[in-house]
Amino acid sequence: MNRSIFTVAACLALSCCSRAPSSPPTPETSEADVPHATLPAGRAVQGASLYQVSMELTDQDGQALGLDAFAGHPVIISMFYGSCPFACPTLISDVKRIIDKLDQTTRKDVRVLLVSFDPERDTPAAMKELAERHRTDQSLFRFARSSEADVRKLAAVLGIRYKKLDNGAINHSTVITVLDRRGMPRYRMDGLKGPPDGAVSALERVDSPIARAWGLLTGG
Repeated sequence: MNRSIFTVAACLALSCCSRAPSSPPTPETSEADVPHATLPAGRAVQGASLYQVSMELTDQDGQALGLDAFAGHPVIISMFYGSCPFACPTLISDVKRIIDKLDQTTRKDVRVLLVSFDPERDTPAAMKELAERHRTDQSLFRFARSSEADVRKLAAVLGIRYKKLDNGAINHSTVITVLDRRGMPRYRMDGLKGPPDGAVSALERVDSPIARAWGLLTGG
């Protein structure tokens, strides 16, 4: 399974990210070339734990970690970039709305990982400022960056498409994914400002007493 997920991710990574041409837009220009357009989501890799994906992340506190640092918790994972003018602030608000609707037990246990499309500009200091500006609970939220190659790999696995433009903007799809304690995807929400109920139900389900007990038995 580990080899399978890496093979699929490597293939998908070639198509999930591209750079816009330097020529000016024309009437025939696609949605992907319009400054800061929202791209449709792609197909995520199914049936494998995300923690099989090897990534070196650095969070807003400058701490190094891997995806498997979140094992044992229900997780909300998505992707962003700090200078995004609309979609990413809305995405962060959507995640906060999900957390606000969780029961108290799950809210304490959940973790949020938001990985940047733009590791060059999203330094730990920039991500720290972003986390504070959006008043996120930093005991739950990790804003993180990785290498360009690892960003492409993660985007492919999550089914997130993005395209870097010459003006520094990044067109991207917006996808929120819920992971269980073993890193298995259990729910996916595409787009912005959607009802949080599905994600809330998924998080509370994977954090139920039965799920927690099973995790202790299986080490997940």
